[in-house]
Amino acid sequence: MCFKKYLKTRQLEKQIRQLTETERQIILQASPLELGLFQGEGFHVFRKSEPDFENAYVYGLGEISRQEAEDWIIRQYLLTESEKNP
Repeated sequence: MCFKKYLKTRQLEKQIRQLTETERQIILQASPLELGLFQGEGFHVFRKSEPDFENAYVYGLGEISRQEAEDWIIRQYLLTESEKNP
């Protein structure tokens, strides 16, 4: 089971690396999540559909690059899509 998860994660990482900038932007636009940068705190992830700042909070990514933060959102989006369409 752990090996299957490892292979799936590795395949997903490879898929993300192969995305063009246009494909990345399309996925980021389609995702229900968005990034927020807070000085000294790094990136945080929020739901786009939630107008209340407190309720929209999903996850704190910490001090990482914008690319890594976007990769996290893309990974979540692709995982959700793969579960919908196995």
